Amino acid sequence: MYKGQTVSIELCLTTDTEIKVQKLWYSNDGESDLITVSVDNNTLGEVLTQKHHKHGVGWSFIQPSGPLGFSVYLSEGRHQLSLKIDKIELLLHNGQLKNSSECQLLCFDDISYNYSITDSGVRRNISKGTLVQKSKPTLCAEEDNVNIPIFYDSAQKFIISANHPRYTSGTNSRLPDWENCKMAHSLWSLQDIDLSQTQRVTQGSGAATLSVTVLDRGNQSNLTSYGLIIEFSLDGPSLGMMDSETGSIIKVSFRGMINPVDVSMQYFGRWSQWSEEGKGNSIRLTITAFRKERIEIEEIVMNNRGQVVDQSLMVYNDSMTKIEVVDMDIWWRVNETMTLKTLSDGRVFQGVDYFRIYRKIPWSENDFCQVFVMYQDGNVRLLLGHNRVDNFHRVPNPRQSDHMAVRPAAPLRHAEIDPKELTIKLTYLDGSFFLSLNLNVTLNETIVILSDAVYARSLASYPFLTFRSMWVANGNADVDHVNVDGLETRPILSGWSTLGGTSFAFFRKCISKHNTLSPDMRVKIID
Repeated sequence: MYKGQTVSIELCLTTDTEIKVQKLWYSNDGESDLITVSVDNNTLGEVLTQKHHKHGVGWSFIQPSGPLGFSVYLSEGRHQLSLKIDKIELLLHNGQLKNSSECQLLCFDDISYNYSITDSGVRRNISKGTLVQKSKPTLCAEEDNVNIPIFYDSAQKFIISANHPRYTSGTNSRLPDWENCKMAHSLWSLQDIDLSQTQRVTQGSGAATLSVTVLDRGNQSNLTSYGLIIEFSLDGPSLGMMDSETGSIIKVSFRGMINPVDVSMQYFGRWSQWSEEGKGNSIRLTITAFRKERIEIEEIVMNNRGQVVDQSLMVYNDSMTKIEVVDMDIWWRVNETMTLKTLSDGRVFQGVDYFRIYRKIPWSENDFCQVFVMYQDGNVRLLLGHNRVDNFHRVPNPRQSDHMAVRPAAPLRHAEIDPKELTIKLTYLDGSFFLSLNLNVTLNETIVILSDAVYARSLASYPFLTFRSMWVANGNADVDHVNVDGLETRPILSGWSTLGGTSFAFFRKCISKHNTLSPDMRVKIID
């Protein structure tokens, strides 16, 4: 490399990290040279090479420098390392360096949230609320693995708002991504069963246990009957699942059969009053075939039945607002449903699993978009007042969900909606209620103001709200950072266990391939 020439190397960092040049390796034959190392045009350090005059032989001797310069902190994403050198050693703290071809992140380190609450009723001397980290890693972009309960000793009034993401993107990825997701179509599967042997085996990762008994060897006929008892457990609502409460289909496949086989089934484990969720399931298959024929079962599998499309009903419709109630075929809270009353006409609707509110898109004659969805389990979804986004965060809101639960829930009993004023009154199954939930929708922001709360449980032990979302990696997330009071910003899944403040912003610094334009979320404690 000649005098004045520069070599640039792209660094791809998958997380924020500290970087330091540990050592430079160089060769020289001639006068001393000044070597400069910089990152993103900021100088890290310089070193003066040793002078050698060995008639060209010196170029073959590679020698190190000592430590050079100082450490710098770099955000995740792409950075440009520039140098005039033969070899360089870098020390990375808490970071991963990847091949530049894999670096697709576009991150903006200058994205921040300032502490500002416009509500005139804010008390400036309120105590701090506490975020608690309950999240877990995932590889599935459709799993809500971000789980952050928020505790506060009063929580009489607070604001939840959805805002445009702070970055600008020319793309808007809106489709689900099921890559790396476990699709639980098959509940259990037993394979390669030879009925010529009386056996008791465990298959399917312990999901089901099989016992085989010869019932009748057909002394008076050419037939033999076998009894197969299959015992299994299924996940239920306590684990956030519906398998124990849903119908299923059992399929038996035989291998190499020539003659017809008769199969009948009985099921056991019915309880007259109470049952232990998902436990004690048992079915009996009776298989009868010609005595001389070997019976081999290729597979016995139990699958979830298919789901029926959700049934929706329009309960309010004017020039600006539409409201629908929805009955789901399979709802994970099993037999829990809520009622909904529209104050405009006094009608009450039974068996509601969730309801959704639409607002008219300003530049359209007839188009509406969803801005608010509330489920019977207390989950809330917020959207902005246009149709660019299909998916968003979930907030079990605003009652006290069990923060130790696998799937946090705050089940509702009843909701009353004033469609004209966009106000909602909520009553929960445990007796908690909110006298006022006000919805304010604009193109730039959707705001929910909640006030006049009565809690049935202790606020010291149960959160008043839980934020749920998804993070697989920066660039594949619905949220990647949290900011507290405009002062402290942390990665959403790591580097903290609790954070205290009164204003919390959940947002992205990196453009995401998943729900690219889904909104940033803010929670502001007012009283």
